[in-house]
Amino acid sequence: MEEKNAQTLESKKSTLANQIYQDLKNSITKKGYSPGEKLNIKELARKYNVSDTPVKQALQRLADEKMVINIPNKGMSVRALTPHELNDIFDMRLMMDTFFTKDIISTLNYNDSLRQQLVDNLEAQKKFVQASESSLHPERYFSMDLEFHTLFLTASGNQKAVDVFINLQPFTYATGTYLNQPHYRDCECVAEHEEILKAAFAADLDGLNRAVKTHIENSRRALQLIFKVNQMVLANE
Repeated sequence: MEEKNAQTLESKKSTLANQIYQDLKNSITKKGYSPGEKLNIKELARKYNVSDTPVKQALQRLADEKMVINIPNKGMSVRALTPHELNDIFDMRLMMDTFFTKDIISTLNYNDSLRQQLVDNLEAQKKFVQASESSLHPERYFSMDLEFHTLFLTASGNQKAVDVFINLQPFTYATGTYLNQPHYRDCECVAEHEEILKAAFAADLDGLNRAVKTHIENSRRALQLIFKVNQMVLANE
């Protein structure tokens, strides 16, 4: 009986932690908390009317996703993205994607499963941007976009490159930069993804490099503009 009660209590804590995690994640991405703002465990525990434990668990999940940072002796705070970091992120993406294009072409022309996953993902993107205003549900398009690029880099056969890419993405997501991307840019991204796959499936190395560079540079410019405007708005508040 004691063991069963302990399991029930642990399950309840896990559920509370997940609820707090989801709420904090939504608040951060929608600017309920500002970049750099401290997240006090005691205050959050009082807000959610819980003990410190589920709050700590929720914050640790956010830290694992790079959405918050834990500074020794200072505690947790919302990660702040700088223009330099944003530019570095796209430099890294450009370097990785173009470095592996030859291997990616090779993989996608013999690995039918991975090829089909990319095709299915692209079709899902097309249906999503055609059927709804994607800017109303940016987290859903972000998820599909993340999956597309993860699958694309998976074709390189380099797991470390995939891990680096996945770890880079929460920076733009956490600051709300990605979530401000307009619907028309999402539509452009889908078209650019299609060009990437066309070149890869046709084993057109030069065409693939051009398509990848075009997509990354267009995304860089779009998000840099959004970031600059967001910073100007915050400075004037």
